[in-house]
Amino acid sequence: MSSIDETVELLVDPVAAAPEAPVDGHQPLVEPPGQLSILDDEGLAKELQRFAQGAGNILVVANAYTVCVHHRRAEQNKWELACCGELGELSVEAARPLTRGRLTWANVAGTPWMVDPDSASAARMTVALLQKWLKNSIGVTGGREGNVTPGIKEELYYLAGCRCQFAGCGRDLRHHAATGRRGRFSYFAHIVAASADGPRGDPTQSMELASDLGNFMLLCDECHRLIDKVNPAKYTVAVLRKMREDNIAEVRRLLDTLQHKPSEIIAIVGNIAGQPAQFSMDDAHDALWGAGLRSNDSKPARYFYPGGQHHDVHSAAYWTSLFQQMKLDLPMLQTLLNGTRAGAARPRLSVFPMHSTSVLLLAGRVLGDTEATHLFQPHRNKVGAGTRWAWPAVHAIPALDKFKTEVLRPDVGDHEAATLILALTSDISAARLPADCAQGDELLLPTLRITGPIFDKDCMQQPEDLQLLGLAVDAAMRTLQDEWRVRKVYLFVSAPASAVVATGQKMQARHHAVYICHEATAGPGSAYKATIEITPTFVRELVSGLAQSHSLQP
Repeated sequence: MSSIDETVELLVDPVAAAPEAPVDGHQPLVEPPGQLSILDDEGLAKELQRFAQGAGNILVVANAYTVCVHHRRAEQNKWELACCGELGELSVEAARPLTRGRLTWANVAGTPWMVDPDSASAARMTVALLQKWLKNSIGVTGGREGNVTPGIKEELYYLAGCRCQFAGCGRDLRHHAATGRRGRFSYFAHIVAASADGPRGDPTQSMELASDLGNFMLLCDECHRLIDKVNPAKYTVAVLRKMREDNIAEVRRLLDTLQHKPSEIIAIVGNIAGQPAQFSMDDAHDALWGAGLRSNDSKPARYFYPGGQHHDVHSAAYWTSLFQQMKLDLPMLQTLLNGTRAGAARPRLSVFPMHSTSVLLLAGRVLGDTEATHLFQPHRNKVGAGTRWAWPAVHAIPALDKFKTEVLRPDVGDHEAATLILALTSDISAARLPADCAQGDELLLPTLRITGPIFDKDCMQQPEDLQLLGLAVDAAMRTLQDEWRVRKVYLFVSAPASAVVATGQKMQARHHAVYICHEATAGPGSAYKATIEITPTFVRELVSGLAQSHSLQP
């Protein structure tokens, strides 16, 4: 039971009665139990209001800057730990009814919630003494030693980009959060408290680091109260130092991106095999920065999306919906590509592809094969510290012959058509090809196949891989066009998204062959069926029977 004189009302001065700090330095606060509510001033005030409306007594155990609250319904009951956190002006006001005989207070030097409430030296509390403790806590968390010089302020504003350095906050500290009024609404918070009895205080380092730039963080009011009063046990010196270092590095990285080349973001994203399309600009930004690029706009330009309910490329509804969307998308994309949208030259493009093979081939054909087009590859798993779109930090230079073109069946007759197979992630056997191309395991047409060292879904590891693939596709198309002189190419592709777009980029109008694009009907090992026909002047779908088409002329 707390030591309370039941016959004489004893008022405790929360400042004068606070015990001295141990001579061997402050021990770190112990984190609160996992089930204990950790509240800010507003939350603690609501709890005190709830207690005031009920029955029983309240015991507040406090050090110089944070508190915990115990409650018991009757004198014979045990104290129950209710919550901990920040006691501020709202809590003081909410405690007013409790000061009429129901609120007691105990001062400690260490962790309030680790103190046995039955052995705590407690006394009754008044509003005036609560306000005195609050004033003292503000002094402790504000610092008693050292001076934040103009030089420190200027340098810290620069390092933090004038934004809160707390991880995940980043609030603009030139604008008041509630009113929007311009000014400087920031706190220069000490990591090692400037007061030895403050949060993260130390008898020696508090004075030594009180005016050290490296010991300051720029914080908004909410985050300042969080680390000093609401949950100081969680935010240790080590945690805050790392947070500060990470923030400074991230601000520098973000500002350095202003030197990167601007780029238009194009997302060719659609549902695949029933999986919903996902594209995040946060992921895109990381990928761009890694390539020395930055976005011209906060939103990407999305093209060729057939609608969330469509994913089967062998259904008529898929192509009907897609071709309706293409009536809007193709003219818009072509005005961007020829520079007429902005009245300037064609902009630098960053393309993020994740769609069906047929659509990606068409997108590549429309985008064209220019140096100002940067392709990114979606990775199934995040690579290192990057995101799913960032190229891995690969240092090995790929072999110049990484991708090879082989003749599976030579042109030994007068054929107007040929077969081109791009097999990078898996092989495509003759048995899976339609009757125009093969009969069983026997190829019926002249056939070329492009492969890598092994069949690998992660074969695209760096932009240089795309360049080497482009050389292989160029060589194959020269054979088809200049040597075999075919007018029609049956195209079958099993490759990563970026490689598919890169292949489509080689289908330019100067190549007079018509490309019949095919896709597997039911996943790995299934037969291939035709989906679209890409000619030098138009694209036509081959699924619905309606022969829907759209011009590819600018």
